[in-house]
Amino acid sequence: MNDEKLTAYLKNILEKGRMAEAIDLSKEMGAQLSEEEINSYIFQYLDQGWLSKAVEGSKAAGVELPDDMLFGWIDKYLEEGQIYSAINAIKFLGVPLPKDSLIEAGRKCLLEGELIKGLDAFKAAGEEVPEEELLSCGNKCFEEGKLYPGLEAYEKVNKTPTDELLTLCGDRCFEEGWTNRGLESYERSSMSPTKEKLLACASRCFMDKNQDEGRRAIVEANKARE
Repeated sequence: MNDEKLTAYLKNILEKGRMAEAIDLSKEMGAQLSEEEINSYIFQYLDQGWLSKAVEGSKAAGVELPDDMLFGWIDKYLEEGQIYSAINAIKFLGVPLPKDSLIEAGRKCLLEGELIKGLDAFKAAGEEVPEEELLSCGNKCFEEGKLYPGLEAYEKVNKTPTDELLTLCGDRCFEEGWTNRGLESYERSSMSPTKEKLLACASRCFMDKNQDEGRRAIVEANKARE
Protein backbone atom coordinates (compact mmCIF):
# COMPACT_ATOMS: atom_id res chain seq x y z
CA MET A 1 0.00 0.00 0.00
CA ASN A 2 1.54 3.33 -1.06
CA ASP A 3 1.67 6.49 1.06
CA GLU A 4 -1.37 8.02 -0.65
CA LYS A 5 -3.51 4.97 0.03
CA LEU A 6 -2.25 4.72 3.61
CA THR A 7 -3.15 8.38 4.19
CA ALA A 8 -6.62 7.82 2.72
CA TYR A 9 -7.10 4.72 4.90
CA LEU A 10 -5.95 6.62 7.98
CA LYS A 11 -8.45 9.41 7.27
CA ASN A 12 -11.19 6.86 6.73
CA ILE A 13 -10.73 5.13 10.08
CA LEU A 14 -10.44 8.47 11.86
CA GLU A 15 -13.75 9.59 10.37
CA LYS A 16 -15.33 6.36 11.62
CA GLY A 17 -14.24 7.14 15.17
CA ARG A 18 -11.44 4.57 15.39
CA MET A 19 -8.83 6.95 16.78
CA ALA A 20 -6.82 4.40 18.79
CA GLU A 21 -6.31 2.33 15.64
CA ALA A 22 -5.41 5.45 13.67
CA ILE A 23 -2.82 6.51 16.24
CA ASP A 24 -1.14 3.10 16.11
CA LEU A 25 -1.18 3.11 12.33
CA SER A 26 0.23 6.62 12.09
CA LYS A 27 3.13 5.59 14.32
CA GLU A 28 3.86 2.62 12.06
CA MET A 29 3.83 4.99 9.09
CA GLY A 30 6.27 7.31 10.87
CA ALA A 31 3.81 10.18 10.60
CA GLN A 32 2.35 10.78 14.05
CA LEU A 33 -0.95 12.63 14.20
CA SER A 34 -0.61 16.25 15.24
CA GLU A 35 -2.28 17.60 18.36
CA GLU A 36 -4.42 19.81 16.13
CA GLU A 37 -5.66 16.81 14.11
CA ILE A 38 -6.43 14.82 17.26
CA ASN A 39 -8.38 17.69 18.84
CA SER A 40 -10.21 18.31 15.58
CA TYR A 41 -11.42 14.71 15.33
CA ILE A 42 -12.34 14.53 19.02
CA PHE A 43 -14.52 17.63 18.53
CA GLN A 44 -15.98 16.05 15.39
CA TYR A 45 -16.93 12.91 17.33
CA LEU A 46 -18.58 14.96 20.06
CA ASP A 47 -20.43 17.07 17.51
CA GLN A 48 -21.74 13.94 15.79
CA GLY A 49 -23.04 12.56 19.08
CA TRP A 50 -20.23 10.01 19.45
CA LEU A 51 -19.24 10.86 23.01
CA SER A 52 -17.97 7.34 23.75
CA LYS A 53 -15.71 7.42 20.69
CA ALA A 54 -14.44 10.86 21.71
CA VAL A 55 -13.58 9.65 25.21
CA GLU A 56 -11.95 6.46 23.98
CA GLY A 57 -10.01 8.37 21.33
CA SER A 58 -8.87 11.01 23.79
CA LYS A 59 -7.57 8.34 26.17
CA ALA A 60 -5.62 6.71 23.34
CA ALA A 61 -4.14 10.10 22.49
CA GLY A 62 -3.38 11.01 26.10
CA VAL A 63 -5.83 13.92 26.05
CA GLU A 64 -8.04 14.55 29.07
CA LEU A 65 -11.65 15.55 28.53
CA PRO A 66 -13.02 17.25 31.67
CA ASP A 67 -16.27 15.88 33.09
CA ASP A 68 -17.88 19.33 32.96
CA MET A 69 -17.26 19.48 29.22
CA LEU A 70 -18.72 16.01 28.66
CA PHE A 71 -21.83 16.83 30.71
CA GLY A 72 -22.14 20.02 28.67
CA TRP A 73 -22.27 17.95 25.51
CA ILE A 74 -24.98 15.74 27.00
CA ASP A 75 -27.02 18.87 27.74
CA LYS A 76 -26.44 20.00 24.16
CA TYR A 77 -27.65 16.66 22.77
CA LEU A 78 -30.82 16.90 24.84
CA GLU A 79 -31.44 20.52 23.85
CA GLU A 80 -31.05 19.63 20.16
CA GLY A 81 -33.26 16.55 20.36
CA GLN A 82 -30.39 14.09 19.90
CA ILE A 83 -32.06 11.70 22.32
CA TYR A 84 -30.13 8.57 21.45
CA SER A 85 -26.77 10.34 21.58
CA ALA A 86 -27.65 11.68 25.03
CA ILE A 87 -28.88 8.33 26.37
CA ASN A 88 -25.86 6.45 24.99
CA ALA A 89 -23.50 9.06 26.44
CA ILE A 90 -25.15 8.88 29.86
CA LYS A 91 -24.93 5.08 29.89
CA PHE A 92 -21.31 5.17 28.74
CA LEU A 93 -20.31 7.57 31.52
CA GLY A 94 -22.32 5.62 34.08
CA VAL A 95 -24.04 8.68 35.49
CA PRO A 96 -27.68 8.99 36.66
CA LEU A 97 -30.22 9.79 33.97
CA PRO A 98 -31.28 13.46 34.14
CA LYS A 99 -35.01 12.75 34.35
CA ASP A 100 -36.26 16.31 34.05
CA SER A 101 -33.98 17.07 31.10
CA LEU A 102 -35.07 13.89 29.31
CA ILE A 103 -38.74 14.76 29.78
CA GLU A 104 -38.19 18.29 28.51
CA ALA A 105 -36.28 16.98 25.50
CA GLY A 106 -39.00 14.41 24.85
CA ARG A 107 -41.68 17.09 25.06
CA LYS A 108 -39.79 19.21 22.54
CA CYS A 109 -39.46 16.26 20.16
CA LEU A 110 -43.19 15.59 20.36
CA LEU A 111 -44.05 19.22 19.64
CA GLU A 112 -41.84 19.00 16.55
CA GLY A 113 -43.58 15.84 15.33
CA GLU A 114 -40.71 13.51 16.26
CA LEU A 115 -42.88 10.79 17.79
CA ILE A 116 -40.38 7.95 18.27
CA LYS A 117 -37.68 10.16 19.74
CA GLY A 118 -40.20 11.73 22.10
CA LEU A 119 -41.53 8.36 23.22
CA ASP A 120 -38.02 7.04 23.82
CA ALA A 121 -37.07 10.09 25.88
CA PHE A 122 -40.10 9.64 28.14
CA LYS A 123 -39.42 5.90 28.36
CA ALA A 124 -35.80 6.53 29.43
CA ALA A 125 -37.11 8.92 32.08
CA GLY A 126 -39.57 6.28 33.30
CA GLU A 127 -42.60 8.48 32.65
CA GLU A 128 -45.80 8.15 30.64
CA VAL A 129 -46.44 10.65 27.87
CA PRO A 130 -49.44 12.92 28.61
CA GLU A 131 -52.38 12.48 26.23
CA GLU A 132 -52.40 16.14 25.26
CA GLU A 133 -48.78 15.99 24.12
CA LEU A 134 -49.35 12.85 22.06
CA LEU A 135 -52.27 14.53 20.31
CA SER A 136 -50.20 17.65 19.66
CA CYS A 137 -47.50 15.44 18.17
CA GLY A 138 -50.03 13.64 16.01
CA ASN A 139 -51.39 16.96 14.73
CA LYS A 140 -47.90 18.14 13.87
CA CYS A 141 -47.20 14.89 12.05
CA PHE A 142 -50.33 15.25 9.93
CA GLU A 143 -49.47 18.85 9.20
CA GLU A 144 -46.09 17.71 7.84
CA GLY A 145 -47.48 14.82 5.82
CA LYS A 146 -46.19 12.15 8.22
CA LEU A 147 -49.26 9.92 8.12
CA TYR A 148 -48.09 6.84 10.00
CA PRO A 149 -46.49 8.57 13.00
CA GLY A 150 -49.61 10.74 13.22
CA LEU A 151 -51.85 7.68 13.26
CA GLU A 152 -49.65 6.00 15.86
CA ALA A 153 -49.79 9.03 18.14
CA TYR A 154 -53.59 9.02 17.99
CA GLU A 155 -53.78 5.24 18.46
CA LYS A 156 -51.79 5.52 21.67
CA VAL A 157 -54.59 7.56 23.22
CA ASN A 158 -57.38 5.53 21.54
CA LYS A 159 -58.57 8.41 19.41
CA THR A 160 -59.29 8.83 15.71
CA PRO A 161 -58.02 11.82 13.73
CA THR A 162 -60.66 14.04 12.14
CA ASP A 163 -61.28 14.14 8.41
CA GLU A 164 -59.85 17.64 8.40
CA LEU A 165 -56.54 16.42 9.83
CA LEU A 166 -56.37 13.50 7.42
CA THR A 167 -57.03 15.67 4.38
CA LEU A 168 -54.55 18.25 5.66
CA CYS A 169 -52.01 15.43 5.75
CA GLY A 170 -53.02 14.26 2.30
CA ASP A 171 -52.69 17.73 0.83
CA ARG A 172 -49.21 18.11 2.28
CA CYS A 173 -48.27 14.74 0.82
CA PHE A 174 -49.50 15.79 -2.61
CA GLU A 175 -47.51 19.02 -2.38
CA GLU A 176 -44.38 16.97 -1.69
CA GLY A 177 -45.06 14.43 -4.44
CA TRP A 178 -45.97 11.57 -2.11
CA THR A 179 -48.92 10.21 -4.09
CA ASN A 180 -49.46 6.90 -2.31
CA ARG A 181 -49.36 8.38 1.16
CA GLY A 182 -51.59 11.26 0.13
CA LEU A 183 -54.17 8.91 -1.32
CA GLU A 184 -54.13 6.76 1.80
CA SER A 185 -54.65 9.84 3.94
CA TYR A 186 -57.75 10.74 1.92
CA GLU A 187 -58.98 7.13 1.91
CA ARG A 188 -58.99 7.19 5.70
CA SER A 189 -61.27 10.24 5.61
CA SER A 190 -64.69 10.62 4.05
CA MET A 191 -63.36 12.98 1.38
CA SER A 192 -61.66 12.72 -2.01
CA PRO A 193 -58.78 14.76 -3.47
CA THR A 194 -59.55 17.11 -6.36
CA LYS A 195 -58.22 16.60 -9.85
CA GLU A 196 -56.23 19.81 -9.50
CA LYS A 197 -54.38 18.56 -6.42
CA LEU A 198 -53.59 15.23 -8.02
CA LEU A 199 -52.24 16.84 -11.19
CA ALA A 200 -50.10 19.17 -9.09
CA CYS A 201 -48.83 16.11 -7.23
CA ALA A 202 -48.03 14.35 -10.52
CA SER A 203 -46.08 17.40 -11.66
CA ARG A 204 -44.03 17.36 -8.45
CA CYS A 205 -43.43 13.62 -8.81
CA PHE A 206 -42.10 13.94 -12.35
CA MET A 207 -39.96 16.90 -11.34
CA ASP A 208 -38.44 14.69 -8.60
CA LYS A 209 -38.09 11.79 -11.09
CA ASN A 210 -40.56 9.71 -9.12
CA GLN A 211 -42.17 8.19 -12.18
CA ASP A 212 -44.30 5.48 -10.55
CA GLU A 213 -46.08 7.79 -8.12
CA GLY A 214 -46.39 10.42 -10.83
CA ARG A 215 -48.20 7.98 -13.11
CA ARG A 216 -50.48 6.90 -10.31
CA ALA A 217 -51.37 10.52 -9.57
CA ILE A 218 -52.38 11.02 -13.21
CA VAL A 219 -54.47 7.84 -13.22
CA GLU A 220 -56.29 8.97 -10.08
CA ALA A 221 -56.68 12.50 -11.46
CA ASN A 222 -58.52 11.12 -14.49
CA LYS A 223 -61.02 9.50 -12.11
CA ALA A 224 -61.43 12.55 -9.88
CA ARG A 225 -63.91 15.39 -9.95
CA GLU A 226 -62.70 18.91 -10.66
